[in-house]
Amino acid sequence: MANDSSKGRKWVFFAIALIILSFPFYLYRGVGFSKTAVSVGGTKAVVDSKLVLRLESLAAQLDPRDALSRPHKAWDFSAWLPNTPRPTASAQGERHVCAEVYLGNKYDWPLYQHGMEQEQCHDVPPFSSVLTAVLPATSWPDDVLELVLAQITKLYEIPVVVLVRKGGGGAANGSQVSFVEMDSGLSDSENLNAAVSKVTTPFVLLAESLAHFSNQSSLERLVRVLDDLDHVQVAGGAARDTQGHWSHGCLQQHMANYQAKYTMGYYHSKYECMYCDDLLTPFVTRTKLLHSLAFSAGLSGQAVYRDWFAKVRGAGHLAVLCPDVMFFVGGHVNMTADDWLPVARRWALERVQAFDGREHVFSCESVGISCRNPLGIIQSYLLPPCCVAEMEELIGYLVSYAEQNHLDYELHAGSVLGAIKLGQYLPWDYDTDIVVNCHQFNKWMQINAYLKTRRIKCKMRVTKKDIYITIFCPHFFLEVVCHEGRNHSRVHLPAEYRDIPTQALYSGRWINVRSNPGLYCRNAMGLEVLRHAAHWRTLKTSTEAKARGGYDSPGTWNKCKDPSHHSCLDKYPGDGNLPFTQPFLRP
Repeated sequence: MANDSSKGRKWVFFAIALIILSFPFYLYRGVGFSKTAVSVGGTKAVVDSKLVLRLESLAAQLDPRDALSRPHKAWDFSAWLPNTPRPTASAQGERHVCAEVYLGNKYDWPLYQHGMEQEQCHDVPPFSSVLTAVLPATSWPDDVLELVLAQITKLYEIPVVVLVRKGGGGAANGSQVSFVEMDSGLSDSENLNAAVSKVTTPFVLLAESLAHFSNQSSLERLVRVLDDLDHVQVAGGAARDTQGHWSHGCLQQHMANYQAKYTMGYYHSKYECMYCDDLLTPFVTRTKLLHSLAFSAGLSGQAVYRDWFAKVRGAGHLAVLCPDVMFFVGGHVNMTADDWLPVARRWALERVQAFDGREHVFSCESVGISCRNPLGIIQSYLLPPCCVAEMEELIGYLVSYAEQNHLDYELHAGSVLGAIKLGQYLPWDYDTDIVVNCHQFNKWMQINAYLKTRRIKCKMRVTKKDIYITIFCPHFFLEVVCHEGRNHSRVHLPAEYRDIPTQALYSGRWINVRSNPGLYCRNAMGLEVLRHAAHWRTLKTSTEAKARGGYDSPGTWNKCKDPSHHSCLDKYPGDGNLPFTQPFLRP
């Protein structure tokens, strides 16, 4: 048995070592990061806050005995049993609510409305000084608002701040209720910030679209979770609408390569709560978080919350949803393309895969993405997909011109490397390179007429007579060059195949490349050519690196100017193609 346990621990350590070695990938995985700094390859970096959850989960799966024997108080199940001394302080220091005790699975058979009960204690502050409810009720019917206020004040003696339309609100249901009139000249987010500014308690409930309030919505439960989990800043509950439809509303959010994906579900849990990136339901959070991380000005509707949760994740905080806490809402969140557009603008997203299964695609213009300065973009970021598509369209014109005029050509340099690595234009490249037959160069000199007839805003200029032309387009340029005596790499193919050029599938189209593109790239670009490096125009390289192919540290990126941006190059691994071609695919 001891030997088995030792083997189990070895597997745990081995798995953890693998994950630590793959830190660069986890740095790329999400928008947000924890505030924990680590050293990766001599470079200081911050680690995705969810990495700890993955490590714990993996260790527990590989060696459950070791997981249960760890002296971690959070997993000491005896602490939930009756007559167990309770801690006097939470993970945050002061405890704001009494602890819970589990009375067993026979306690309230068969309905089980009780069983996990709050103990009596005298060392916590009155709940009225712990939490304030903020109700964004500008669109609520008057009778619904009256019912909700009556129920909250009946169950909890807590302050309530109600955001109402101008002239709305009516009489307060007690001295603890105050009304804030909406300023029609401000956005929903700015009005919500004004309501939050009235809160003086350490915790706040934000309850959008309530239709009722009952003892099913345990606010103490949510505060207790925030007390006990210092890495969690938001705790929400499930929702039941007026039609009886129930949903937990826990979302996982991934942003990468100018795309976002929202998936309903969870990977990890603790204290019977799901870890989430975003919540579609009412939630409790710390007031100081709402002060330091206010709702972004200019947003309205559900975009307010999608943006705020992205910022919470970006600041390195986690959220949980406890499905045993149930709120009664007028309807579940439903977001149209128009609702998503402000989120797309805010985070520069061309595509959003929504939690309801619908996919929304936005033009670069509509979300404020510009391809005007590609060299400036690739200093720190991936090129947006629409910019990549623009360059690939230009390459298509060259290929079509060659095919229509029976001209020989081959992609070379970084262009053939893109074909090998990604099967498309490298999103950190700056131009396109093709090599052509010098005996056909005069025909390439006539490409301006072809471009003009197709109303393409590009123009050919002679860079070096009879050898090198450059085609300048609004945002990119293409280089066409002939090498006398080295026009066709097909001479290296067996004689039987020399009349058939080697082609690679490039953005859905078969395009001529070097006869053996892998061998060409390895010899032309040197050691570790399959690893990634920024464009040579953005790098300083040593003489020694040039002798090895031109890069000092293949597999590393430039430091990003704005670390919060989801498409920073240094958030992506320096090796492999799947994170670029399928940005949401997990290893």
